[in-house]
Amino acid sequence: MKAFIRSIFLVGIFCMTFAKLAVAQVTLTGVISDSNKLVLPYASIINLNSGKRASSDQGGFYKILGDRNDRIVITFVGYLPDTVIINQASGTQTTNVIMKPEGRFLKQVEVTSQLTPYQQDSLARREWYGYLLDLPNKPLAGGNTPQGAGIVFSPITRFSKGERQKRQFKENYEKMEKEKFIDSRFTPLLVSRVTGLNGDSLQLFMRDNYPDYNTMRALQNNELLYWITDKYKAWLKK
Repeated sequence: MKAFIRSIFLVGIFCMTFAKLAVAQVTLTGVISDSNKLVLPYASIINLNSGKRASSDQGGFYKILGDRNDRIVITFVGYLPDTVIINQASGTQTTNVIMKPEGRFLKQVEVTSQLTPYQQDSLARREWYGYLLDLPNKPLAGGNTPQGAGIVFSPITRFSKGERQKRQFKENYEKMEKEKFIDSRFTPLLVSRVTGLNGDSLQLFMRDNYPDYNTMRALQNNELLYWITDKYKAWLKK
């Protein structure tokens, strides 16, 4: 009898434990970027309710678990913190976060009509992000240590999270600038005028023949027209 009661008791404990484990959590996910669509890698994500932490990857993608009404705080060096509230009871909640730079860093940009739209935008972006881009990257600790003295790592090195954020931010910024320069020259309007393509065919051609940055820097305007024409002829033969 005692064994039977004990087994019932154990079964009850097992069921209660299983019920707690079975409570579904919400997977909060999305992409962290800013108003210029520059993704923010290694952003810090913390669930204030559970204490769980996570980081965005190099593409700005993040994922963290939580329960309904949990407060998720996202931080990135040079940007104002942002908060996301989990409003689902289960499943996946997708929330893209657009962060704002700290106000004290923003500067007023003056541009002239002699600049192209790309140049104006590029200058504005450089002013907007200058406070981050001008920060020097920290060298490896012990880089200037006399021979034989060994290497001493301090808590603030190029391996710290803040340094990784900064270096990856600069790499993403450079990549974004190159893509925006390409897009400023290799435009749908120009390609359509040269090839006569429109709609899906135009998008497909531009995707298949997206130029690299060095090519766009090297080509003059008339050379670009010939380049598009040659690419179009080769594309038709495929």
